[in-house]
Amino acid sequence: MTIQIPSEIVQAVEELAHRSGVPAQNLLLDALRAHFPPISLELQTEFDAWDRASNEDGGRIDQDLEKS
Repeated sequence: MTIQIPSEIVQAVEELAHRSGVPAQNLLLDALRAHFPPISLELQTEFDAWDRASNEDGGRIDQDLEKS
């Protein structure tokens, strides 16, 4: 994935990287990880179950419509 980062954010990250001695890429990755923490296995399992259920329901609706 490639994203465009606004110049004001690039400048702020580069200044912080220079002052802290941490690579700019690490600062950005840490910020993203803090904002998007990993989903727990239990929650992912529940999301998968909901997805399967809605796919099955969609298939049943299609079959019912074909019968009508």
